Amino acid sequence: MTLRKTILAAAVSAAATTPALAVELEKPEAYGYLSAGALKIESADAEAFELELGVRGRAIIDEGLNLNYAVEVDLAGAANSADDPAIGRDGEADVHVKEAKFWLPTQYGLFVVAPRGTSGQWSDIYGPINHYEYNEPHADLHPDGIFAQPDRTSGTFAYHTPWFLKTKLVVAAITLNDSNDQNVDGRAVRLVHKGDNLNMAIGTTLLMQEQLPPFATDDYLISAAGASYSLGGLTLGAVWENNRNAPYPLAPDGKADFDSYGVSANYVANSGTGVAVGYKEKDHDYEAADESVYTLKLEQRVAPQVKVWAETGQYDTLPSNYAVGFSLTF
Repeated sequence: MTLRKTILAAAVSAAATTPALAVELEKPEAYGYLSAGALKIESADAEAFELELGVRGRAIIDEGLNLNYAVEVDLAGAANSADDPAIGRDGEADVHVKEAKFWLPTQYGLFVVAPRGTSGQWSDIYGPINHYEYNEPHADLHPDGIFAQPDRTSGTFAYHTPWFLKTKLVVAAITLNDSNDQNVDGRAVRLVHKGDNLNMAIGTTLLMQEQLPPFATDDYLISAAGASYSLGGLTLGAVWENNRNAPYPLAPDGKADFDSYGVSANYVANSGTGVAVGYKEKDHDYEAADESVYTLKLEQRVAPQVKVWAETGQYDTLPSNYAVGFSLTF
């Protein structure tokens, strides 16, 4: 039985033996994000389009005990399916579930159950350099081959300690595959500090060999640290990531090590005008896998929830890109 099934069975058993509680459901809140524009990758033109819709709310279980939830879907693929010759106007495209999570704040800490959700490691550690619309610093969506940490995860059970001196510890168990005879496919831990101006986070993620590609010969360890400093409208950020025994098919033993670095500066004026500049680099055991990129974004907020932007990523090996568009948040 997997860890997820064990915990769910225990929860059902406890619920069956617990006196019924009066639960009040608050009216859920809808939210969303829309980004649309034009994208040019070297000689090819494309659309840069994102469409995400979600619902969030909470159930008041008892005085001071609230179960929060959020469900969010990514509809960009389905919205563009008519333009995909492999799908066709009458075909179907996947609707990706981006968030499906519950979190329960208590005086003893925060408990999170997320069948699907944003990776806390990515948000807390890589957030200091995440100022871009297209050239984001994660392995999924628009992969640049520099950082290995994905921005989303599945089957996560996490515990956050209470804040102490603006610092908390987070531990998580991740179940990615129900059919590999492993109770846990990954383990993660991170230490997070949120100050008035200085934010820092450091953590590790261990992925078990059994859920890696068949050629992998060892467990995969990702260690990372990120920091940011804000003063007025200026935010400076830096991230370092160390990868040990990363799956690599061209290596004789199926694994390799590499380090990745990223720095970024983001400034937003009171007028809503903003600029972000950054640099990312990967130093791999195998030179053919090295990569670096310079990034630049200009933006103008025309309303509290609407902005227009232009961005470029100039890569050393991968095709460089240029994008312009607008985004709406509600």
